[in-house]
Amino acid sequence: MKIHIEFCERWNYHPEFDRVSKIITKIYPNVEIEGNRNTPRTGSFEIELDGKVIFSKFQLGKFPSETDITSWF
Repeated sequence: MKIHIEFCERWNYHPEFDRVSKIITKIYPNVEIEGNRNTPRTGSFEIELDGKVIFSKFQLGKFPSETDITSWF
């Protein structure tokens, strides 16, 4: 399972990337998580699971909670 997280560096969303990564890794210890592949969009925090967007801060206007994250799996 591969997860890609695009997160805004300009607004310092790196702590959220770390928080979400830790929660996911706790659920699936062998998951492969990667951060920004390309220059991220301003304000972005989007999570893709095997190429499909499963969370978008642009759409929801918030960061994912632990409850949100556990519901994806």
